[in-house]
Amino acid sequence: MYGAFEGIVGELAKVVGAPFTAFPSAMMKYGGAGVSGWGTLCGCLNGAAAAINLLYEPAKANPIINELFGWYGVTALPDYKPKAPKFANIPTSVANSQLCHVSVTNWCDTSKFKATSPERADRCAWLTASTVKYTVDLLNKQSAGSFAATFKSPAAVTGCLSCHGKGGVSETVHANNATTCTSCHAEVLTGKHPIPLK
Repeated sequence: MYGAFEGIVGELAKVVGAPFTAFPSAMMKYGGAGVSGWGTLCGCLNGAAAAINLLYEPAKANPIINELFGWYGVTALPDYKPKAPKFANIPTSVANSQLCHVSVTNWCDTSKFKATSPERADRCAWLTASTVKYTVDLLNKQSAGSFAATFKSPAAVTGCLSCHGKGGVSETVHANNATTCTSCHAEVLTGKHPIPLK
């Protein structure tokens, strides 16, 4: 979280100066590893969203955050490689979630590295750089007046939300969007869902 936030707001502090020079970016360190190691929201998304919200009011910030979160969930990442990497190759994976523990687990399953490996640590650093770059691209488009939201939840997700979302017969999910439901809700895949699904 700190790396993503500082990657955006730290650059603004250097280029623009005040008020960004006065922001205590170190406070964002709590968001590491999905908030103090809890594996919840991926820290780079949390930090990038905080930076977006610092720059824009919610009416403009929320569509940018939605686009960022959608991209993160469906894109093979990291798509960044440093000039002098510690490891020649860090495999990519699709997170299928915005949660730290799901993202890391999917990467570990793909790469065959352990979550405690130095390769995984580098993967998360590269992932943070990927996220900062994409966020800055979105912010630059917003600033230029050319930002247009393109992410839409897949049909499978909108199908789930038609029952489980606001106004559904089983209104048990408090979410507007997702990249997939099945990364966490295996009952849909195993046929144990109480209503037969196509």
